[in-house]
Amino acid sequence: MNGETLGDIVRSFSGDHNVLVTQSAILSVDHLQKQAEDLYRRSSVTSRSRIALCGLSPSDFITSLVAFDGRVDAMLFLPASLDDISKERLAASAGCTHYIDTENIVEVSRGLEECRSSEADATQWLLPTSGTTGRPKLIGHTLASLSCSVKRDTEKGRCFVWGLLYDPSCFAGIQVVLQALYSGSLLHVSESVDFESQIEGFVQNHVNALSATPSLWRKLLMDGRIKACRLRQITLGGEIADQHILDGLKRHFNGARIVHIYASTEAGTAFSVHDGRAGFPAIWIQNKSGPLPLSIRGDGHLLVKPPILSDGLEIVQRLDSDGYLDTEDMVRVEGDRVIFLGRASGAINVGGNKVAPEYIESHIRAVNGVVDVRVFGKKSSMIGQIVAAEIVPHPGLEVKRLRGEILHYCRVNMESWQTPGIVSFVHELKENSAGKRERLT
Repeated sequence: MNGETLGDIVRSFSGDHNVLVTQSAILSVDHLQKQAEDLYRRSSVTSRSRIALCGLSPSDFITSLVAFDGRVDAMLFLPASLDDISKERLAASAGCTHYIDTENIVEVSRGLEECRSSEADATQWLLPTSGTTGRPKLIGHTLASLSCSVKRDTEKGRCFVWGLLYDPSCFAGIQVVLQALYSGSLLHVSESVDFESQIEGFVQNHVNALSATPSLWRKLLMDGRIKACRLRQITLGGEIADQHILDGLKRHFNGARIVHIYASTEAGTAFSVHDGRAGFPAIWIQNKSGPLPLSIRGDGHLLVKPPILSDGLEIVQRLDSDGYLDTEDMVRVEGDRVIFLGRASGAINVGGNKVAPEYIESHIRAVNGVVDVRVFGKKSSMIGQIVAAEIVPHPGLEVKRLRGEILHYCRVNMESWQTPGIVSFVHELKENSAGKRERLT
């Protein structure tokens, strides 16, 4: 296979350059390369092999990327959070010949090694979509398509210690890994998925660059300990970054560079916004002067034309005749901004009216006393669905009074069919492995 590999990137640094830090060890370039070579020899793979990486720890996952990129036909990334049926279905769809998990390297006979030519220029990186609704589908990338927006300034990169809060096998996690490796930054990875342990590791290792979804950032700010880190780089992605969370981060980390990125497994990294305002400049669409071609379809769907298009039937089905990809994200022009409303597939159908959960959440967060909120649809025999909201209140507040204030605010500022019919209070809200709020009930 031809082209730059991840191993080439790692080898471009001196052998004693530190790459990864965990709670128990620091790995230099030499250590990482040795572990990668040992894994490659033990695996007995060939250039035609298609391997599934199943629920590996972050350090083992990164070692596998270095070991196999450019040496196998394809790598399929299967997060530990996926159920066994989904893993089996995705592995069969990808034609995998090998499974690599935390304990074993297993060769399987599927007879599908011819499904892609060994003449391919680069290893395919196969990622399941990580949305909040529906079952995952496979999207094909390469190292080139995944790293096209990565900053390669090693002089600046050496000043950063990145923290990995995402599952490294999801799109957002891979972006953090690649950013650290390409720029020569030290990457802190936790061997535990426990949120408490992750934050402790960030503080102990002086993490100053962190990427997370808005949901995770709200959780971090509510916890408070992350404020001990002198963050210089803050990145948001994966969900709508509303003005409330952008202002909160600016208030707590004055002087940090705050960027919200529009990216997805399907579209890759499309663009980033640095001006501290929600949405993105409308001029990017109106004057065709944006970072890439953008368009808004008549039904409000955002269309993008990425410089490098990923592979897969899911992609082909969402392309129009001009090569624009339907992101399936709903947007609306408000003055000089394009504002994100939510996923089209996640809309709640209330008596024929489509309700974007994210839109309602942004309103409810404006009510004093609300820390966070999750809005979703509940089945109704009368009108199809009704709007339900789970609220995390500030500690010590009288929830009966807060419920009344929330409902009053919604009735004044939204349509009746957008107002929650069910309001409940919870201590915390859960995220999936990609750091996103689940919408399914």
